[in-house]
Amino acid sequence: MNQELSQQEKKKLFNQRLQRVHTTTGVSFSLLMYLALFFGMFAILLPYIQVWEKPSRHFKMADITTIDYTAMIDPVLANPDYPKINPITINFPGYMQDPALKISTQFVKTKVFNPNTNLEVQNEDDLSELAWFLNSMHYGRPFKEIGIYTFGFMAVGVMFLVIGGVLLILKIKYKNSTTSKTGFFSKYHRKIFIFTFAPFIIITLTGALMNIGYKGSVPMTYLASKGETSEIFDLTGPVLYPKEPTLELKNDNIQMLPINELLKKAKQIAPQIDFQRVKIINWNDSSAIAKFEGYNPYMPFLNGISNKPSVTLSGVDGSLISQKTVMDKHWSGLFYDSIFFLHFLFGVDNFTRFFILSLMILSTFAIGFGVMLFLEKKARKLPSDTPTYQGFGKLSLAVMIGVIPATGLLFFLQWLLPFDMENRVIIQKGLFACFWVGTFAYSFYKLNSYQTAKEFLYIGGFLFILSPIVHFINSGFTPIELYLEQMYTILGVDIALFIFGLILLYIAKKLPVNKEQIQKFWIKEIN
Repeated sequence: MNQELSQQEKKKLFNQRLQRVHTTTGVSFSLLMYLALFFGMFAILLPYIQVWEKPSRHFKMADITTIDYTAMIDPVLANPDYPKINPITINFPGYMQDPALKISTQFVKTKVFNPNTNLEVQNEDDLSELAWFLNSMHYGRPFKEIGIYTFGFMAVGVMFLVIGGVLLILKIKYKNSTTSKTGFFSKYHRKIFIFTFAPFIIITLTGALMNIGYKGSVPMTYLASKGETSEIFDLTGPVLYPKEPTLELKNDNIQMLPINELLKKAKQIAPQIDFQRVKIINWNDSSAIAKFEGYNPYMPFLNGISNKPSVTLSGVDGSLISQKTVMDKHWSGLFYDSIFFLHFLFGVDNFTRFFILSLMILSTFAIGFGVMLFLEKKARKLPSDTPTYQGFGKLSLAVMIGVIPATGLLFFLQWLLPFDMENRVIIQKGLFACFWVGTFAYSFYKLNSYQTAKEFLYIGGFLFILSPIVHFINSGFTPIELYLEQMYTILGVDIALFIFGLILLYIAKKLPVNKEQIQKFWIKEIN
């Protein structure tokens, strides 16, 4: 009997220690992970945002099979100052939602064209970096090496946190009671992460690998190469991204088949591939080839990053030279793409992208519920009518809620600041940083955190609602014009920003400002 009691006590003690480790790790890494997920959601939407943010992309998406490629390619190649370095890459409209046609090669600036008019457009380059900045905040890039390593180690910590959480669920029979705030937060913190566990752990693992894994691989790379190199890409690059074959020039001048005709032939050969670009080699020579590369949506996880199924045709007569399917890739390339597929989402369709987005939104809520569970357990030790001041609670408020109006300010300023304004991007980022820091100061200054959260949500809601309105005014396109001219991606971003702003205003209006009312809010309004 005593031995059985001892075993039960040991099991209970082990579970308690496991819970404490989980709580401590969660408190340590949760806010950083929340930021990674928050900005990660905008990173998932990067293809749409980077079209919305640029005046040069305000035209409809062209059908890639009907474009007059010759009218744009020939003048570029006829320019004696343009280097004829193989390959010359032509990105088709539609790749990553970009409606522009882009011609690029080494050592020169990419040429950007409106395929509807065949005219070159002036790319904004470093005059507009909204999508890039939101994506870089996702992994700590603006804070240089410190930010990258911090987010990388955070990702490692979160992996242990999630695995520990799974062990807790398997060992402890939790009650799914939602009659109290702690019960509500506990239930949905667990339930959501059980549902999103598989993609979440893969995305977190690949994030850790990119932030600290590559640089941390220096010793093993040095040993594996027997001292020849310490750069991992020197070993993996030739396998993942093999160089284009060298073709001997015939030094003649031959008429090429139009790219759209070659594209139609490639589509007949491989109808399952969504072609994204073509690489032309030795163009206008009898040895010329056109290599069409794309993404096979019927075999997700196995292509889209390093693995690009392709069809290579002769530029002279369109005859088939070679074809590479998804499964022709070396096994290491298939493994690489399968691991990084969920993190990059290159070339995937809208359904897949928004499905992953919905899972990450749920994961963000799960982290929020976990933080609020910790704070509620601390606060319930005092009577409900006693005001509490928790340093971690104020920090959480500024990080988790304060970031919303700060990000809304980024979108609002995108079309408010003139594009020819000096230091435009620096000013935009600086105001974002100042506003966010201001939410930190205000969060610690105000005693009532619920009232502060309400104010932040109101401000964020108004800023997100005003962003599309400012866009309509300064871009010169009304919603009706965007629809009639088939700029659906841009119009979709405007609608999404407006709806998101309305949601924030609705939540702000419903959110109570005292402990008794907040109890009813979580139990009755949300549950």
